[in-house]
Amino acid sequence: MEWTSYLRHAFGTARKNYGFSLAVMITLAVGIAGNTAVFTLTNATLLRKLPYVRPNELVLLDPLRQVERTSNSFTLTRYEMIRDHARSISDIAVATEDTLNLSGAGAPQQVPVDRVSGNFFHTLGLQAQLGRLFDDRDARPESPTVAVLTDQFWRGSFGADRSVVGRTVQLGGAPATIVGVLPPNAEFPFITSADIWIPRYFELSLFTPQRLRLGVGYLTAIARLTPGTTPEAAASEMRVLDRQYAESNPSAPDASGIETTVTNLRKATTANLRSRLFLLWAAVALVLLIACANAANLLLSRALARSREMAIRIVLGAHRSAIIAQLLAESLVLASAAGVLGLLLGVGAIGAAKKIAPAQLANIPITLDSRVLLFTLFASVFTGVVFGIVPALRASRPDLEASLRAEGTWNTTTVGHAVVRNGLVIAQVALSLLLLVGAGLLLHSFSRLLHADVGFDPTHVLTMNVSLPTVKYSSPQQQVAFFDEVLRKVSAVPGVRSAAISCALPPMRKRETPLLPEGQPEVPLQERPVIPIEMISPRWFTTMGVPLRTGRDFSEADIATSPKVVIANEAFVRRFWPNQNPIGKHVVVGRQAASEVVGVSGDVPNNGLGADPQPQLYLPYAQVPWSSMNLLVRTSVAPMSVLNSVRQQVLAVDPDQPVSAVATAEKLLDNARSDLRFTTALLGAFSGLAFVLALIGLYGVLAYSVAQRSRELAIRVVLGASVPTVMQLVFSQGLVLVGIGLLAGIAGSLAASRLMASMLYKVSVIDPASFGLAIALFLLASGLAMYLPARRAAQVKVWESLR
Repeated sequence: MEWTSYLRHAFGTARKNYGFSLAVMITLAVGIAGNTAVFTLTNATLLRKLPYVRPNELVLLDPLRQVERTSNSFTLTRYEMIRDHARSISDIAVATEDTLNLSGAGAPQQVPVDRVSGNFFHTLGLQAQLGRLFDDRDARPESPTVAVLTDQFWRGSFGADRSVVGRTVQLGGAPATIVGVLPPNAEFPFITSADIWIPRYFELSLFTPQRLRLGVGYLTAIARLTPGTTPEAAASEMRVLDRQYAESNPSAPDASGIETTVTNLRKATTANLRSRLFLLWAAVALVLLIACANAANLLLSRALARSREMAIRIVLGAHRSAIIAQLLAESLVLASAAGVLGLLLGVGAIGAAKKIAPAQLANIPITLDSRVLLFTLFASVFTGVVFGIVPALRASRPDLEASLRAEGTWNTTTVGHAVVRNGLVIAQVALSLLLLVGAGLLLHSFSRLLHADVGFDPTHVLTMNVSLPTVKYSSPQQQVAFFDEVLRKVSAVPGVRSAAISCALPPMRKRETPLLPEGQPEVPLQERPVIPIEMISPRWFTTMGVPLRTGRDFSEADIATSPKVVIANEAFVRRFWPNQNPIGKHVVVGRQAASEVVGVSGDVPNNGLGADPQPQLYLPYAQVPWSSMNLLVRTSVAPMSVLNSVRQQVLAVDPDQPVSAVATAEKLLDNARSDLRFTTALLGAFSGLAFVLALIGLYGVLAYSVAQRSRELAIRVVLGASVPTVMQLVFSQGLVLVGIGLLAGIAGSLAASRLMASMLYKVSVIDPASFGLAIALFLLASGLAMYLPARRAAQVKVWESLR
């Protein structure tokens, strides 16, 4: 009953002092909005239950190379051994990515396809929204091909036609019957999303079934643990099976040096997000603390103005606990209103964040739910207590004699208030400087990444993927002939300067293989270093603008029947032949005969933009053909302006062959920077908010101090103090607060910045530019915040103040 009375009085007080209430609400809403936005991201990526049956039982199996500690893919033979012999898992399913041509559903198009085992959807516990999903009978080699559509593809390409089940389309040049449609909430964060799913995991467009059996790694494995089994116990069994596999398949490329790890599915798919979310959580927590400090300062000032009211309440018999409860009720009312406003601002912030979110977040539904609403409610209540408790405790103990006489002089209570207010401002300065330094480090890192030498010229380069159906282009000769003709026709398009093909696109690699460079110890295949390789056509270096340091480019004479040749990048030469002439040396690539090095190229990123280029070899496409290649076109005009002409030339070679994944090289690089850009943008926004809040807090304390000291300042003027002297008094007070805060902030930044080391690109954690710029910015802005109260102090009206 008492709390009802407290709340009713709190609402009345807030309504009566609407200007003060609005200032507190907006200050707190900014902090609550940031926390709500980051919690929404965290909820969507780390806390929200995966849409599978008993998701905690699902694990990702990863055959990790022990030497390089890099992820690999399962070979067909290793997967079948685990499937048949593992006892710690009740089910294991595999998937791999492919690209196939689809016809029979409107215009021919190239679609991403996921090939999965027959038990894939059953292992996850998914049900079809229309028709049925796969079973083990569908995954037999002799069974007719069946397909399942995603909800989005069903609605976009088939108009949500419910009679699609049972319809036959041409997929990769072969008939496939559609048997079902996935539910709209189906998510697969562990594999690249596809439009169509087929249960033919034992096939792949890039390789023949015989090649897959020889030990090509291409499968991603998802398993369900048996009830009561831990990932650690399953990992122990995997080590035993790894040894058995090596003994049974001694000549396989993955026979040794492999450790199959077992990781909880949620943890495995969000590992690289955790550190960034932790950083954002730290940022928004500091913003909220700064907002609370500002609100507390406002309440302290208001509490001093209400000291007479509190003194009268105590004289009339009010208990201290009742006064504290009343003041906390007022704080909670303001915090609750700020929570509602903060929730609305947080929704807007999430909408803005989605526009710059990296690809990993693009397919994850980031929405409000009951958990987010409960968090915002908790944050509001917590905030109300945090910023209200100190003012409530101090206001509940007024100096009765001075308050009842309504004295305006500096008494003990006022000095106590000033100490608390100054301490809050110092904390605000320190925390906001910490955030500014962190944002500066990321901004400097992003600037370095933005202007880093990527080893090629991305301007005026158009890229697209062309994947040939192996049913129609089954032989390497057919594939080579197709791409040769495409390159000939595209090179003649007006506005095209040169054209080439490659299996991968910078800054990532696509294929790796064991190598034995000349001069290295002769070791078995499985013990040789695994190096990225790239299949390219002649003129690839010209088209991409990659310099040839020495030697020659590939030519039309480098065909399947000619001697094997390769071009090494500079990183390869530095690792295997330092201070030697690499031209004429030989390398054994995989199981092939030795290839001669005919050239050395500049380094191009092949492990992401944030990592140094790894040793790599380039091979002539005609000697190692693939069915899925990227067409690269350098133009003298805007790249997208020649797209239709290039597409028409591909169709002129094969009327049923579409292109996909059209993008400029500049767009590819921009996408590669998306993770760092996302983190930098959010941390920069939160740092900016903290910076503004800290300056407001500094201004508020100094302005209030000037108002309280108006009589003292008037006396100083009467006694002959000049305007600069009066202003200096205010500046000195502000500089002391800022100076102490900056020293504390620098110390905190030196310690906290080390936690960001993994996110920085060629920037030291104690980067002088980032620290210096943050400190200089704070000093300049705080000077303005101090100037306004100082000017008001210099313009004090002497006789009014003395009266």
